[in-house]
This record gives sequence, C-alpha cells and structure tokens, in this order.
Amino acid sequence: MAATMLKTLLAGTALTTAQLPAHAADPGSMEQSTVESADTTAAVAAPADTPEGIAEIVVSAQRRVENSQRAAIAVSVLSPKQLTGVTLPQQLTTLAPAVQFSAAGGIAPLLYVRGVGTFAVTPYSDPAVAVNYDGIYLARPTATVGMFYDLERVEVLKGPQGTLYGRNATGGALNILPALPKLNERAMAASVSAGNYGAVNAQAALNLGIGDKVALRLAGSTFRHDGYNSDGTNSERGSGARAQILIKPSPDLSIRVAGDYVDLGGTGGTGTLIARDDPRTGRTVPFGLGPDVGLYDPRSIAFLNAAFVAASGNVYGAFPGPPKVDNKNYGLNNQVDANLGFADLSFVGGWRRGDINNTIASSGYFIRQRETDEQQSAELRLSGHVGQIDWLLGGYYFRDTIDSGYYVNNNYLEANQVFRQVTNSRALFGRLTWNLSDRLRISGAARRTWDRRRFDGTQSQVLGVCQAASRVCPEIRRLPSDSTNIPAALASIGYVQPPGSPVYVDVQTGSRTSFYVPSQIPVNGTTSPSKSTFRAVIEFEPRSASLLYASVETGYRVGGFSFSSIKPAFAPETITAYTVGSKNRFLDNRLQVNLEGFIWRYKNQQVSHQTLGATGSVEFVTENIGESLNRGGEIEIMAKPLRNTVLNATVQYLDARNKTFVFDEPDPSIRAGLPAGTVPSINNCPRSVVPGTGYYRIDCSGQRALRSPEWTVNLGVQQTIDLPRDYALVLSGNTHFQSSSVVMFERRAFSTLDAYWFSDVSISLQFPKRNLTVTGFVNNIGNKRILGASYYNTFSGLTTGNYGPPRTIGVRLTVDF
Repeated sequence: MAATMLKTLLAGTALTTAQLPAHAADPGSMEQSTVESADTTAAVAAPADTPEGIAEIVVSAQRRVENSQRAAIAVSVLSPKQLTGVTLPQQLTTLAPAVQFSAAGGIAPLLYVRGVGTFAVTPYSDPAVAVNYDGIYLARPTATVGMFYDLERVEVLKGPQGTLYGRNATGGALNILPALPKLNERAMAASVSAGNYGAVNAQAALNLGIGDKVALRLAGSTFRHDGYNSDGTNSERGSGARAQILIKPSPDLSIRVAGDYVDLGGTGGTGTLIARDDPRTGRTVPFGLGPDVGLYDPRSIAFLNAAFVAASGNVYGAFPGPPKVDNKNYGLNNQVDANLGFADLSFVGGWRRGDINNTIASSGYFIRQRETDEQQSAELRLSGHVGQIDWLLGGYYFRDTIDSGYYVNNNYLEANQVFRQVTNSRALFGRLTWNLSDRLRISGAARRTWDRRRFDGTQSQVLGVCQAASRVCPEIRRLPSDSTNIPAALASIGYVQPPGSPVYVDVQTGSRTSFYVPSQIPVNGTTSPSKSTFRAVIEFEPRSASLLYASVETGYRVGGFSFSSIKPAFAPETITAYTVGSKNRFLDNRLQVNLEGFIWRYKNQQVSHQTLGATGSVEFVTENIGESLNRGGEIEIMAKPLRNTVLNATVQYLDARNKTFVFDEPDPSIRAGLPAGTVPSINNCPRSVVPGTGYYRIDCSGQRALRSPEWTVNLGVQQTIDLPRDYALVLSGNTHFQSSSVVMFERRAFSTLDAYWFSDVSISLQFPKRNLTVTGFVNNIGNKRILGASYYNTFSGLTTGNYGPPRTIGVRLTVDF
C-alpha cells in the first residue's frame, strides 16, 4: 500500500508539473500565492514593524498565507517557543484558552473546543476536532502524539471548519505545521533538557539549502520520563524523525516531499481509584487515595481485593497487567505549488499508517488494543483573481481503513471486539471573495461532502453472574486477561457449556450458583450520508491596523456504528456557528487587542457512554442526542510597553448547555428481577420509567455541557534584561486559570473538576550572539495534578480518573547556528 500511495503522490506531482505554462513568470508572483510554500511563508512572515513593536504572526488557516491580524477567523497561534517541551496534545490546554484536551487512558487524547468534542477514543468513533499535520487530516487521535518538534507553529481554529477543513471539524481544527526547508540557507538547531522523573527531551534540526533550487531539512526528537504515579505507571518513551526535500526548478514551481516516523512506548496514562459504590448501602464512598496512587500500587490493590461486586457475588480483585504502549505511526506526504499564469495550483497528497499495540488499565477496565490504521488522501486546489474577485476551487478524496481487535476485561466481564471499518469520503469545495474596496470584503464558501462507511464486526462477551440467594459466590473465578477466545478462556478456569444450555457451568463444584452468560453482538452495516456546508463572512478595515468581521459557518461530522445491542448505528451531527470579531493594533504596533463573540447551535450531538445492553451486559454506545447552545466571548491582549517587555492576557467566557438532552437506557431493576424503577440509573440526571419497555428515560436538558468551564484565563509576561558583553537574561512566567467543569458523562459524585490555577516559570541566560541559551524551568509550580477525565464503571461501581503531570523541574540547553 505504501508503494501504491507513493505512486499516487508522484503521479500528482507529475500531473501538476505538466500543466505549467511554457513562459517564464514574474519572479515575484509566488509571493502573492494563496498556497503555502517555503517561499510564501517567508515573504508574508517578514515583519514590517520595528523591533520595538509586536512581531507579526502568520497563519494559513484559510488555505492561504496571511497575517493573523488580517484573517477574519477565530484562531489562536502557538509559536515554537510556546511549544517547547510539548509532546502530547493535552499539554496545549494551558496554552490556548478555548481548548480542553486531556488524556483518556493510554496516550489517546480527548479533544474539546468550547464544549464541542468527543468523550471517547474507541477505534470506531471520530474526533469532533480535526487534527491536520502538514496539511494532512489525521483520522485517529493516537496519530497526534510525538509530532511536536521542529515546528513552524500550531494553529487552533475555533468553531466548525466545514468548508476548507471539512472532515469531522464540528468543534474546530488543530493544525500542526512543521518548519519547512529553506533555500540558500544552511543552519542547525538543537536542544536537550533534563529534569525530575528521569525526564529527557532532545531535539535537533538541520537545514541544507543547496543553492536556490533545492533544500533538505532533517529533524529528530527523543523524549522520555519515568512514571508520574506511585506504581511506575504514567510513563512515556518516544522518538521521531522527519525528512523533507524542497525542489524549486523555477519561480513558478515548488515541489516538497516529506516523510515522518514516530515510535511511542511507556505505560501511558493509567487511571487512579477515586471512589466506589457500596452495593449494601448504595452510597458512593471515596477511596481517599491521592492522584499519584496508581492502580497497581499496593494501596489500590488492597481496596480492589475488598471491593464487592454485586453481579458476580465476589470481590473485584486487582487489575491484570502490566500496562504498556507500543505504537508506531508513520507516513509520506507531498505538496506541489505551481503558478499557471491565470491561477495558482496546489496539490497535497498523503499516506499514513498506524500500528497500535496498547494495553491499558483505565476507566475501571483492562483494555488490550491491537489495531492497524491506514489512510490515503489527496486534495487539489486552484485559486486566482478576476477583477475584484478572489476565487478558489478544490476537490478532496479520503480513504481510511481500520482493522482492530479490541479486548476488554473486567475480571468477571469479558468483551472481544473484532472489526473492519472502511471509510471513503469525497468533497468539492469553493470560495469567492469580492473586494468591494480596499477596506471592505464579502466572502462566501461552500463544500459538498459524500461519505460512505462500511462496518463489519462482532463483539463476543461473557458476564459472570451469581445466582445464590445470598448474592455471594466466592467460588466464582476471574477471567484470564490474555485470551481472545471466550470458550477457551472459560475452559481454562473450569467452566463448560452443557449441551443445549445458554450458560457455562462451573464443573469443579457442580454448583449452578455462579455461571457465565455468553452473548454476541454482530454489527454489519453501511451508511452513505452526504452534506452541504457553507461559510459567509463580511470584513471591514476601519483603519490600516484594525479589522472587523462577522461570519456564519456550518460543520458536519459523519455518523457510524458501535457495538451495541440497542443502538448499533448513529447519525451525523451538525453545528452552525455565528461569530463577530475585531482585531486591532494600536500605539505604533505596541498594543494588540482582539475581541470575539460567538453563538454555536449544535444538533444531533454524537455522545458515547456506557449503558446496559439488551443482553444484560455493559455496552459502550454512541447515539445522537438533541441540541446544545454554546455561546460566549473572548478577549486577547498583547502589549509591548518597553522594548524588552512583552505582556499578554486572554480571557474567555463560555456558557455551553444542553438544550435538549434526552435518552433511554435499560432499567437495571429488570435484570435484577426487581420491580421497575427499584434500582437507580447510573446517570445523575432526572429519570423516569418508560412503562412496559424496561427502560429509563434520562433527561439532562439544561445541564452544562461536558468539559466547558465558564471562565478561562491565560496571563503571561516575558522580560529581557540586557547584560554587559552582549549577554541577556530572559524571565518568563505564564499562568492558566479555569473555573469548574464536568468531566464525567454520568454526572455522578466526583464528576467535577474544581477550579484551578496552573503556572509555569523559566529563566534563561543567552550567551553572546544569542545562539546559545541555558534555561531553567519549573512547570506546574503548585504541583496540581489536573483531573483530565473521570469514568464510572457500571459493572464494578468503581469511579476512576486520569490525572495530568505533577510539578516538573529541569534545565534546557539550546543552540542555534
């Protein structure tokens, strides 16, 4: 497949080259191109202001390179300096107020922007925030880890990107843009840091400009830290490499081919015990363990060995182990930019593959994932100018294949999922901008997407059930954690299935007080939705350094399938976003003030959560639920009052609520043989019994949306002190505040992340000529381990959580020449 994709990339390159006009173009024509190449970035990025002013920031969020202050779009830009030390997307939460990224177990991140996201990282659920690396959409969240080195910038696009970034971008998009090869330049940069928890992070990049026609850029990274938890879990190991070659045979043609590879290891982010439901009293009892006490710590094991599970009639017992991450992600991509005389043409093609081998103890389950992900994509854009009209036309093709074996063990519950999912997507899109004057512009964009998704798989599962009158079955044995063959797994612990019987019986004791109930959930289906999305915007510049804009944009996320006996399919979700904004520079470019207000209307929201299935076992279902209304505002201020002083502040207010949030879940009372409504729902929203159905109706309407703090504040200061003999001292501090937010779908006890402050400081000594810097840093000064996600386990009654890093301290050496 790699060879096939390489041929596709080369064919696209050849096709684009063949369409070049025979005449030579104006050497400066590429500087006004709407596509991003090494040359256009350099041209637009060159600041026209003085060193005393705020530097210009370049973005390509609208598929054209432009000053961020002239882009009529809600976007936050993170520079390479801000990204120093970042290896995981969840570390961006304290850098960009609009995002709430966190770990969900292992290394897979949960991605939320302003209350829109996906509270699951199962292989068959698509994230609601699109991640694009070097212009290539990444279908799987696990593919986003380990790419944060040698970067040009990271762009956080807030709100639906339904036209130019159309794949599953209802919440927004995260654009990871590597540093590009530069012609006529030979340079090298390297950094290495060391700190507590055995942390080491080393990066290097080499740019070889071979004249004015060819450039090569090589970069690599290696990083590691020991476990943040008491049992050695929550550790990280990784390394990556990237190679790019830029060929510019003429001023009208730019060809770039790139490849990258990331190898990830460690234990990943295992969970921590928070509380459990006492089956005798129904009360939720906290364990009283700290966020650093891992699931394999003797203190956790002691609690697990004493935690009684009503369904199985025995204690829960320790988690199998050990957890580990062994993932490899790699890919090839190319970009061809050409000036055709009448228009600019850009082709971007990519192939990527992920080999996933995870063993995770998190969310109250032991999960083993063996998966191969492979995707191919190609995008062709043509743009130009006719009179006062700027235009862009494009086409997009995407194919994603997932072959997965997903195994879940809960000691007395085992589910083995084997499936193949194939997604094909095609889209046509376009944009017109009418320049009514030098200061007034109107733009309209539209996209038509055709998706086809095929899902074929089976979930086999067994559930240990105690039938004794006392509801105590100490003879029931735990399922082995290393088998994917359910009959063989049961036979290995002494259970057989008598002829004609629907259950497995314990042959060692002959007792029928405990047995395993087998079931299967086959899911085979195809969905072929199509959707039109659009964007309309009006822009006005009342002065040369100010921009006012208003826009409306829609987004769409494809539906799919999940292993559920009650709701195996779910429909696409849509969102409409209304935005007004103002971007301004004042006081000779020393003060920047940007304002934004937004209203998002969210329909058919895809929500993934645990429930009881028709078989009486626990299922993880994705369904569409009602409407949400997310609204708020953001103000961003940056000031440079003195030549060596930079201040910044960003404040966001968010009111995100579920207007209509009603769904049904099986009544556990029926399974227990009790009258309907006797056993409470696991969800803490108001409930009512639906007569004659065996279901509860859960109504979470009016509740605050998940992962949507009302207030988020970022503050920062950087002070440079010039010293004798051309030395310099740089003092830097940043702090992040956010109010409380809900991080558990079921909204039970311990589902809220309390308000918190998170602060980092650093001090750097820059040596003469400023190409050598030594930095000391402290991250998370207050040693606050942030609760990224909280999970309730229906079967065991356990509440677990995934926490962020503790305080980290280190020293970094950086050289650039």
